[in-house]
Amino acid sequence: MAKSKQSRKGKKAWVKNVDVDDVDQALDAKREREILLGADEDFVIDTQGDSRNKKQKVLRTTEILRNKSKVPALGERIQKKPLLKKRTNELMTLAGRQLSGNKFKATVNREGILRASSEDLWTEDISAEPQVPVVSQSQPSISNTPATRAPKTLLQKPLALTNPTARDLKEFEDGGKSYNPALEDWKSLIEHEFGNESTEELKRQKMEEHKERIRYLIETLEDNEVQDLDESVEDTEPVVENEEDKYRLSINPRTEIKTKTKTQRNKEERHKKRTELQGKIRDLKAKLSEIENLQQIQEEVEQKLNEDKPQRVKTYTRHGKHDVTFAPIEVKLSDELTGNLRSLKPEGNLLYDTMHKLEMGGKVELRVPHIRKKRFRPRIVEKRSYRDL
Repeated sequence: MAKSKQSRKGKKAWVKNVDVDDVDQALDAKREREILLGADEDFVIDTQGDSRNKKQKVLRTTEILRNKSKVPALGERIQKKPLLKKRTNELMTLAGRQLSGNKFKATVNREGILRASSEDLWTEDISAEPQVPVVSQSQPSISNTPATRAPKTLLQKPLALTNPTARDLKEFEDGGKSYNPALEDWKSLIEHEFGNESTEELKRQKMEEHKERIRYLIETLEDNEVQDLDESVEDTEPVVENEEDKYRLSINPRTEIKTKTKTQRNKEERHKKRTELQGKIRDLKAKLSEIENLQQIQEEVEQKLNEDKPQRVKTYTRHGKHDVTFAPIEVKLSDELTGNLRSLKPEGNLLYDTMHKLEMGGKVELRVPHIRKKRFRPRIVEKRSYRDL
């Protein structure tokens, strides 16, 4: 029997055959609008505003550039107020540079009649003491009065950086150093420089001889010679060994305990008491003699206190680590002397000469070129594994 067909008038048949394209298009359009623009509920227009303002965030750049130092910044430059024309005219009249105004009237208007200076020409000269301000009376350390006496240090000679044994610093150069010197000046200069150089050369030669002698002794006297010398000394001295010393543990001689008798102890005690008593009697006699001569001692003490101690004059002061580097010899030989400025050869350096004078006078600290050295030198160490081989 054949299966019966479903009727076309049912619910499913009706849904299948309905056209829903319009609905789908509307839904798609709504969905696209929500994707692009969003829903109306997502955005709200605030017409009232907040009760308090939000804290504005600081940019990172401004935070870096902000001054966070504990030390306050320097203030702005204080600009002087411009002088008015009336004030400039007053100052000009006070200075006496304005012909129209009167200087005396201007000072009276400013300071008053009481402060104006009034002197009687017919009275005797009375040296009025300088009026000290109120500030200096309360604070005596501040001195506003001009000095009436010169300081003591003004009369003292400056401490020059000159060694008395070496060449002295002269204020003016010697006449023998001229391009056309006098014969006597030239000879005296040569003799003076020869004396200085000869003493220095003798010292240098003595030092060289001493060094050569030490070097010769180091090279000749070797360790083998010292050992041979010790062995020869040992051979000459006969060694006597006892059987007891042969098996002795210590090298040092045997210590023997020496006991004192009662008579020895009593004798030492009596001697000790006697020496103490003699010392006390000696001190007592010395004090008695001082008491007898007390007046004389007081006079001597007063005389010593009243005596002026002679001040030690310093001729050489050292301002640093290094000594003075003396200038080279500036002496010309007879064949180098030229009586003409055209044939004169330029020598020396003005900068070095002035620097040397400043160093010798103690006005500039002495300096020496410093060569930097490595702090740690590489150490060559033999490995432990190679030592046993």
